[in-house]
Amino acid sequence: MLWEGLSLIEIYLQNKLDRYDLLTNFKAGLQAFIKNEEVELSEVSDKLFIKVDDTVDFNETIKPALTKVLKKHVVETKEDAWLLDIIENIFFYENEEEQSHILVMAKSILAGERLDLPNVTKLFSTEKIIEDAFNTFLTRDCNFCYDSFLTFRLRGYLDKLIDCVEMAIDEFRLEQEYQNLLESLRFYLKKRLPRLNCVHLVIDKEIFFYDEFFQPISDEKLETFLDREIVFEKEIPIQEMVISPLVSIAPKEVHLYSNDIDSGVIHSIQNIFQEKVQIYSKSVFEKKNYKMH
Repeated sequence: MLWEGLSLIEIYLQNKLDRYDLLTNFKAGLQAFIKNEEVELSEVSDKLFIKVDDTVDFNETIKPALTKVLKKHVVETKEDAWLLDIIENIFFYENEEEQSHILVMAKSILAGERLDLPNVTKLFSTEKIIEDAFNTFLTRDCNFCYDSFLTFRLRGYLDKLIDCVEMAIDEFRLEQEYQNLLESLRFYLKKRLPRLNCVHLVIDKEIFFYDEFFQPISDEKLETFLDREIVFEKEIPIQEMVISPLVSIAPKEVHLYSNDIDSGVIHSIQNIFQEKVQIYSKSVFEKKNYKMH
């Protein structure tokens, strides 16, 4: 449908809320053009109409603004629902609590907060896929059904979301295994008689165990304490183990010294020993050790 000197874009939207959101955001994104009477927006029944003056450079000005609004709308209003649909109907997680955990993990992956995961950088093109799809499709004169566009032209984006959920589920399972392990070690400690009242543990580039008198605990001595039934740090030498020998000793108190209190090992020790752990900087150990000797 054409008018002299005007082009027309028609967008059919089944969902009333989608129509309202897009119309509101189009008004904000095209405000300057509307003010200059170069663009006119309207809603009739279940369609949005965008009239554009032919004197405006559509590809350089209007198209990028429309694309930005449409991409933002997909990410902010559709992505969570699609992720949940994938979690439930492709990977068959029906428990709401599990779905919620996996969704949070998936969102953090998409936000670039899990750079430690393998192949995660392949997901960073998700928003660009949406942008490219709208950029390729939008012309001065076009009409389309929004829902059909999402279904058929964002297939690559949906495939990326499936990959993302798969990564999130892998991490969720690992987290479950980790929490189960912590719980089993906490239960073990309740039954285990302490082999020492106190352990001073220094975690630096190497790990050093000391007894309550600040005497070093040798690797040989650690071996005698070690309960092989609870060892999960498989195939590494005793001098590189931390949690298994510490839990085997089951001390009443753990005084931990490190300058890297955010390390995963330290968090695990805190989770296992809870109120029995006190954490200090490495310099505190040096002062205490000096006083004892």
